[in-house]
Amino acid sequence: MANPAVSVSALGKWYVVNEMRHRGTLSARLGRLLKAPFGARAAVAGAAGGPEGIWALRNVSFEVETGRIMGVIGRNGSGKSTLLRILARITAPTEGAAMLKGRVGALLEVGTGFHPDLSGRENILLSGTMIGMTPAEVRKREDEIIAFSEVGDFIDTPVRHYSSGMFMRLAFAVAAHLETEIMLVDEVLAVGDESFQKKCKNKMRNTALSGRTVLFTSHDMESIKNICHSCILLDGGSVIQQGDVERCVRAYHRACEEHEAKFKV
Repeated sequence: MANPAVSVSALGKWYVVNEMRHRGTLSARLGRLLKAPFGARAAVAGAAGGPEGIWALRNVSFEVETGRIMGVIGRNGSGKSTLLRILARITAPTEGAAMLKGRVGALLEVGTGFHPDLSGRENILLSGTMIGMTPAEVRKREDEIIAFSEVGDFIDTPVRHYSSGMFMRLAFAVAAHLETEIMLVDEVLAVGDESFQKKCKNKMRNTALSGRTVLFTSHDMESIKNICHSCILLDGGSVIQQGDVERCVRAYHRACEEHEAKFKV
C-alpha cells in the first residue's frame, strides 16, 4: 500500500498479572483473566524474562488505506479493544509500532473522553480542543452534532445524568463530526436503538466517502459485511485472517463454532 492512513507493524501489548491485580475488585480481575484466550497467557520467564502475564496482542501487522473502512473482528478477549486503545493513544504498546496520519477521533467504551461534571455542550468543546480545533471551529459544528445526537434539551445538562444511550449518541456524534482524519469505533453502537444504529452506519459510510478512514469493531457480522472494505480477524491476540471481508467473517464463524464445541457439556 503506497500511502496508508494507518500502518501497524509487529504490534504487541503485554499485561503483567501482578499489575492487573490492582485494577478493580477480585471478581473483576478474575473475569478479565478468564476472558483472555488461553493461548495469550504465558510466563514471561519463557517470553520476556519477567513475572507471569498475558499477551493481549502479539505480532499484529496491517495497513488501512485512506478513505476506507476496516472491520476488526474476533471473539471476546481476542484483543480488539486493546488494539483500538493503542491506536487512540490511550495505552502504549509493549512492542512494535502504530503510525496514524492525521487527527484521530475515538468512540471506545462509553465514558471515554467526556468529563461527567460538564454538560454535553461543554464536552463537545472539550473534545474539539483536545484534538487541536479552535473554539470557533468547534462552534461551527456544534448545531450539527447536537441535531445528530438527538439529546435535545439535555445538551446543557451534565452528562453524568445521561442514560447510556444518550451518552453514546452524543459521543458518536462528536467523533463523527469533528475534524479528524481517522475514526475508531468500538462495539458501543450496540447501546443504541435500531434506527440510531442505522444512522451511525450511514454516517460511517459517508465519512469514508469524504476521505476519512474508519476502523470499526463489532460482533454484528452483517454490519461488518455491509459497511467494511477490508477486515482483520483476531484470535488470542494475533491476526489469523485479513483482507477479504467475507473470508474473515467465515473464519470468525468457524472459530466461534470450534470454541463452542470445545466447551460443550
